[in-house]
Amino acid sequence: MSDTDWTHVLLVRHGEVEEQHRHTFYGGAEVPLSEAGEIASPLLAAKLVERYDPPDHIWCSPLSRTLAVAEPLAAIAGLEVQVDPGLLELDRGSWTHMTHAALEQRSPGAIAAYLADPEHKNAPDGEKESVFTERVFAAFDKAVSAANGENLVVVTHGHVIRVLMRRYLDWDVPTSLENFIPYHGVVELRARPDGSGEIVDHPEGGKPLALQFVGG
Repeated sequence: MSDTDWTHVLLVRHGEVEEQHRHTFYGGAEVPLSEAGEIASPLLAAKLVERYDPPDHIWCSPLSRTLAVAEPLAAIAGLEVQVDPGLLELDRGSWTHMTHAALEQRSPGAIAAYLADPEHKNAPDGEKESVFTERVFAAFDKAVSAANGENLVVVTHGHVIRVLMRRYLDWDVPTSLENFIPYHGVVELRARPDGSGEIVDHPEGGKPLALQFVGG
């Protein structure tokens, strides 16, 4: 296939959330951006247009923290935002809003067990890794198909980007959890609707904040 069969995609993680949420499993909950996150989101939108070719399509999750980048980007590009719930963050079930310390106090060893086996050691009433991955791939492939070889920006969440990077870099799940991109991180890739693709560039990542013990 020729280069014109590829869709150029930017995966953009939302901005920094308020401090009290950063080391919690906030998952798909609606949590506010910090003041810094609010200021930086429209600035990032402008920088995306400066650094890359202007988008032809913009997709995001329904949450305000992704819309904070997607809407100003759409205003600059003269586009409408396509909101898709398939791009929502991993549902953490009863772990939602819990800190690392609180979860470990309630269920000692839960964090280590999850890192080793996210499919079976997730929150009992949360979204399984396999179900989440299937949902994200379906939503992403739909966006790539709609873009049809044009430039696509997807503003979404850390675990959404993680499983998409795992898809194209052939990581196992534990490895992907050690390579979580930062707030406002941007991953550049080329993709086709059949699920094939390749990562062009991505920032250095680390373990998600909620999985890092900070005490307290």
